[in-house]
Amino acid sequence: MFADMLALAPGDGTTLVRVHLTVGGASGTNVTLVNDDRLEATFREVSAVLERAGRGRYQTQLEGDAAGEVNVWLSRGPEDTAAGGTAELPEPFITVLETDARAGIERGSDVEVSWAPSVPGGSLRWTVEGRCLWTRSGSTPDDGSLTLGPESFDVRATRAGEECDVAVTLERASEYAVDSDWLPGSSFRAVQRRGVSFVSVPEPSEPGRTGAEETGDIAAPVERN
Repeated sequence: MFADMLALAPGDGTTLVRVHLTVGGASGTNVTLVNDDRLEATFREVSAVLERAGRGRYQTQLEGDAAGEVNVWLSRGPEDTAAGGTAELPEPFITVLETDARAGIERGSDVEVSWAPSVPGGSLRWTVEGRCLWTRSGSTPDDGSLTLGPESFDVRATRAGEECDVAVTLERASEYAVDSDWLPGSSFRAVQRRGVSFVSVPEPSEPGRTGAEETGDIAAPVERN
């Protein structure tokens, strides 16, 4: 079988463990566990059985999101050898929006986000998403500071002149190999995900700009830890 495993800590004090099982590779036939088949996860000495969450997908939510080892294994009865995987959840972190967003942030301005850095030489994955923007993503050194320029806030032509809520998401991740009992390519990712949100407003030269001086209604920023 092929296994795609994920341990995700979104910053709410819990860790979601999700496994997708297929036969024949990543795009193969989804696996349905029956009878004595069982997927279990252990994190910080707490174990839980993963429940079916879709075709070939199983998941459970465990308390805690501190750095530590996450173990997952599949058992299929007393006559079968258990197969599993282990991943190390990275250090958690808190994100802070350093740019003043009380009146929204114009799309022609830089946006700065900070956090506590981790291991030297590491990196984070960042993503910018918003209803009025094209999604942008990239990587940045895990050095505690990220400045996103105007090119990261590319307005959709059909949304020019509009305001919208924008989320900047950061992921500190690590990927591990799993037991050789799984098909080659199977893996286990462990991710700490955090981010900040704010209102993106048009810059003065943007076509169709309505602006705060016309609407008088700009939402306050919200930080997501």
